Amino acid sequence: MESLSPQLSSNKEYNVILFGETGSGKSTLINYLTNYFHNGTLENLKIAIPTKHYEATEGLQHYEDNVQDSSLGKTRACTVYNFKKEDKTFNFIDTPGVSDTKGAAQDDFNIQQIMGAAEQSGMLTAIILVINGTQTRATVTLRNTFSLLRSSIPDVFQQNLVVVLTNCSPASVNFDLAHLEPWNFADTNVFHMNNSALSKPVSQWINNKRAKRATELEWECSMETIEELNQHLTKLGGKDTETFKQMRMNKDFIKLQLYGILLEEKKVQDLQNELDYMKITQQNVSADIEKYSNYTQSKEVKYTVLEPCKVFWKFCIVCLTPCQALSSSYKSIPIVRDVSNLAEYIFHGKCHCNHTPFSHYDSKVQSVTKTETVEVIVKDVKLIYDDSVSKNKVIQSKIGSLDTDIAVLRHVRGEKEAEILKCFHELRKFCSQFNFVHEFQGIMDDMERDSRTLTSPAARTDVENRIRSIKQLVDTLSKAEKSD
Repeated sequence: MESLSPQLSSNKEYNVILFGETGSGKSTLINYLTNYFHNGTLENLKIAIPTKHYEATEGLQHYEDNVQDSSLGKTRACTVYNFKKEDKTFNFIDTPGVSDTKGAAQDDFNIQQIMGAAEQSGMLTAIILVINGTQTRATVTLRNTFSLLRSSIPDVFQQNLVVVLTNCSPASVNFDLAHLEPWNFADTNVFHMNNSALSKPVSQWINNKRAKRATELEWECSMETIEELNQHLTKLGGKDTETFKQMRMNKDFIKLQLYGILLEEKKVQDLQNELDYMKITQQNVSADIEKYSNYTQSKEVKYTVLEPCKVFWKFCIVCLTPCQALSSSYKSIPIVRDVSNLAEYIFHGKCHCNHTPFSHYDSKVQSVTKTETVEVIVKDVKLIYDDSVSKNKVIQSKIGSLDTDIAVLRHVRGEKEAEILKCFHELRKFCSQFNFVHEFQGIMDDMERDSRTLTSPAARTDVENRIRSIKQLVDTLSKAEKSD
């Protein structure tokens, strides 16, 4: 779109933007304006924008598609048409239609283009609402158009709103301006224009006297209406478009925060899934800890000890074991013991313990075998137990970390929601009819759709509650401000 001068008052320049639903007649209005400023006639039409029946004649840049299909939007981009008359310059901005067959996403894109064009104009003289005057009731698409309109135009421009009812005269108009409430329009800001001259080829009326006379009369009335419209535009004071910029910045910020919440929800879901998995794993590990906690076995062990006794035993000092019990009458006398050992060595050699008699001494101790029950650690079981305990410590640490991360993300999400409400307040200051849910319905739908894909019941419930909370808060604020 061409840049426009912001200094309207010094050089008598008037920036005017056209707004309307697809097929309302915005481009046809531009063609009538072209004929007015370029001195066109029915016999010598001046066409800026090509139509179904007429090709462009003025060599002006345009972005028109689907000129043969009235059900589809024709203008695909905002286009400025500059006209001069005496010392005045009129810049009419033709815009893409809204509520066409391409759906809400295309409408959102077109609205962004239109509001961007308004913002770039610097100073705006008027916003012309082009409405098909033959409509008797507000259709769904028309109500959608008005909702988008009311949610996009700052309150400061309400006095600069002009309505052009097309395809009708003041006597034949069907459209009720009550459909535009709460906006009220003075009679001086409402114009009627029958643009039938460009809706049919010349061949349909040029050879029919009655049709020609009716077409010429409609043409004359339309040119008078264009004259009155332009004169009225010169009387309207231009308004700075800074409010459009402020609204755009707040809307963009809200969208950024909403998309940020979407990303946070996905992060929370991933963390929640991991947390759920960790809790299940911890249950299994805890079961293993309980299962393998008894890693010892009872075992009976036999062992031998020396205990005092009443008789002497020959005790081997090498084996440290009693070898032979002596008679109860035996008395241990050193010289007798030594002679006995020598005799035994000479006649028998070594003791049955394979040591010489000289390796033995007499002692009143005997070998006694005892049995004792002991707890023996089963190594394999102990390894499993120790591994499970170690895993449990790691899992507990991970669960604590995940809980912390989820809490942080929810806190951040809460801050984003607070920022959204703050921006909503700011937007309502600029545009009292701003409709949050309508404006951001697409993103809210994305949030609700994503919530249905969450596998964690806790995460899904949390997201649904937050979406519901945002809507309820906005609805409450909207009602409160309406009652003020």
